[in-house]
Amino acid sequence: MKKLAVLMMIPALAMFMVPSLASANWYYWWGIQGTWQMSASGSCLHSSEPYSPSAAGGWIAPGTSNVYAGVTVANGTWTFESTGWLTGTGTYSQRIYATILPGGAATMPGPSGNISVPLEVRVIPSLLLFPQPPPVAFTYEITHSGDIIITEPNVGPNKVTLTHRGSISIDRNTMTVLTANQPVNYGTNLFANTICNFSRTLIKVSNQVPD
Repeated sequence: MKKLAVLMMIPALAMFMVPSLASANWYYWWGIQGTWQMSASGSCLHSSEPYSPSAAGGWIAPGTSNVYAGVTVANGTWTFESTGWLTGTGTYSQRIYATILPGGAATMPGPSGNISVPLEVRVIPSLLLFPQPPPVAFTYEITHSGDIIITEPNVGPNKVTLTHRGSISIDRNTMTVLTANQPVNYGTNLFANTICNFSRTLIKVSNQVPD
């Protein structure tokens, strides 16, 4: 009977060990602490009037608004500092390079083929560089599977919260972060009301966090 009891215990121990081994890695997600270099690309829609939710679940600008589209690339530096196994704080700074449409065109096609709509605003790319006092502060939380949720509070005059979501590589040296479909009013000029969709790649370059 003792031999039988021992044999029955071995499968039971194996059942406890397998989940333990599978989830062991989450203890080490704090290893993202350090300095990361970022490159990014994306697009933005800029509206002179605020966006509102659409019936389809997206966002829509009023028909009276001036709306411009831009494609962007960016580079910058992010830092992460652990405050626990799965939580922490950080900062980032970035420079955004934007190409704004309609660019230098004087008119664009109207609702019917024989009508042209004048484009009265000439766009200067630097208008799109909405300056935020660098560095921008955030908090983050990591799931056991390595997904990361980055929260950036108090954005723009309306103090809205931006959420960035991504995934961390198993070696904790690469991260992909997506920002999507979140309207922000920067309150600075014609392009104040902005929706940007960004895909970021972060590569760890140091285990140190600058003072």
